[in-house]
Amino acid sequence: MLYKTKIKGQDGYVYILMEHKSYIEGKVIFQLLRYITSIWEEKYDPKTKKVPIIIPIVIYHGREVWNVETNLSNMVQGIEDLPDELKTYLPTYRYEICDFSIKGKKRIIGLTATKVALEAMRAGTAMTEKEFKERLAIVFAYINQLPEEQVHEWFEGCMIYLLNVREDITIEDILKVQKEIMPGRGEIVMTIAEKLRNEGKLEGKLEGKLEERKELIIEILNQRFGKDIDKKLEEKIRKANEETINQIKKNILSITIEELKELLK
Repeated sequence: MLYKTKIKGQDGYVYILMEHKSYIEGKVIFQLLRYITSIWEEKYDPKTKKVPIIIPIVIYHGREVWNVETNLSNMVQGIEDLPDELKTYLPTYRYEICDFSIKGKKRIIGLTATKVALEAMRAGTAMTEKEFKERLAIVFAYINQLPEEQVHEWFEGCMIYLLNVREDITIEDILKVQKEIMPGRGEIVMTIAEKLRNEGKLEGKLEGKLEERKELIIEILNQRFGKDIDKKLEEKIRKANEETINQIKKNILSITIEELKELLK
């Protein structure tokens, strides 16, 4: 995956190249280098005769701790005995390894956008519900630090990613954490939820058990209408029959508060 972002003090964009590995790959450093040169060929600016900065990162979530060399020059045979004037002819390049293995304990530092992506992947591999929610809270806290024009894109990307990689979470789980960490951004959530529904991603999440569907509907309606959804209305939704719930579900992103009250009479 290739992400484009900005770094303070840089005139142009910086690219973050992420390669996922679920197993230890000794030659990944060459694979990344091929990717980098390919991107440079594409992004080469004939006017300035420059190429962009590319930061290569390996995201690893295998069973064992990553034990592969991350610096290309260290892989050159006999480099420690070469005089400095010969070392200048050798390529120098390294990649960052983010070890998400059970035994690895990597602390993420650097660009906020990088932190968002990596913490989202950590949330995707969390072993317990408690750990997932803790990781998700960190993701949203970092998203809140991004420039305003990037918030929607990153929130949507993380939401889609987590719903795709985890079968044990619902949009409701994500919204509960989002509501605590990112208050006042309900409009972003509803825009994204509508997009996911149009793509068929939200519909599947609303096909669970009836009681679960009711709670998810309440959560989404709270995001849409805020204080207009009071406790009495919430209780009416919880007591509604399956036919009524299905009608609300079908129109959850377009239903008005008046229509909702009429359905729940």
